[in-house]
Amino acid sequence: MDIEIERDVHKLTLDAIVLGRLLAEEWLAGSLTPKGSIRSTILDSLQSLRERQGLQQIDQDLIDVMGEQIRRTLNEIREGKGDTAITQDVDLVWEQDQKVVEYVNLAYRWKQFKKAKVALDDKLAAIRDTDTLLATVV
Repeated sequence: MDIEIERDVHKLTLDAIVLGRLLAEEWLAGSLTPKGSIRSTILDSLQSLRERQGLQQIDQDLIDVMGEQIRRTLNEIREGKGDTAITQDVDLVWEQDQKVVEYVNLAYRWKQFKKAKVALDDKLAAIRDTDTLLATVV
């Protein structure tokens, strides 16, 4: 593999690991408890991310479920706030409710992790597809 590609993959992997760890630390230190049948899967994944070991087991579906948990919980506190926090940046300057602040910040952390994980997955898919395409040319 080309050294530049290796460096790119390393940087994307590092970004995803760091942002995953930060998401896990913030989530596990906070008051949001996952609900439903996915509860144990989310908690196990967060523990793994915190320990910098869970990146490969995190797929897009699980990331989306995590975001949905944050969105629904925040919407329960303040109608529509979860929808907004998941789709855009939210100004918290005048916010008094600490739960809203906590969950909006968690949504922001989740968006950062999601973006980093998608970038890494895209890069790895591009490498796989490139290798396959090049093998058919030769």
